[in-house]
Amino acid sequence: MNSFASRALVIVAGAGTAVALAAAPALAADNTFTLAAGKASAYGTYDRMMSIPERPVPPVAVNGTLAVNGRNRCAVVQIAYNGPADGIAWRTLNSLCGRGKTNFAARSEFLWGGGRPEVRLCTGNTVARAEQGRDCDVFTPAADF
Repeated sequence: MNSFASRALVIVAGAGTAVALAAAPALAADNTFTLAAGKASAYGTYDRMMSIPERPVPPVAVNGTLAVNGRNRCAVVQIAYNGPADGIAWRTLNSLCGRGKTNFAARSEFLWGGGRPEVRLCTGNTVARAEQGRDCDVFTPAADF
């Protein structure tokens, strides 16, 4: 009976350890994003960078892929920045017209007030129309990650 109890205890402890290890990644902040607008999609990572005084770097790094699935569509991936009079403006990271994929990467500063810049995907008939921001999906980063 003692042997059975000790084996049962080992099995329960092992199962508890397996559950704890499996749950550990879920506790970490998710830094990925996926956007979809029209016949385009964008996905990637949004990371907060650490800096040292000797080698300062912008605190936000965005890396990803832009994909367009329509022949007659254009798409742009943009990141927010501080515009005139404390407004928000959008800087285009990459654009693509027609079917295909392309990568994008950006390093950015925080917005006024310490906010993290949003990333958006917009589509249109031309790159200029997509940049106007009428058909978009926006990724808003979590407050703390």
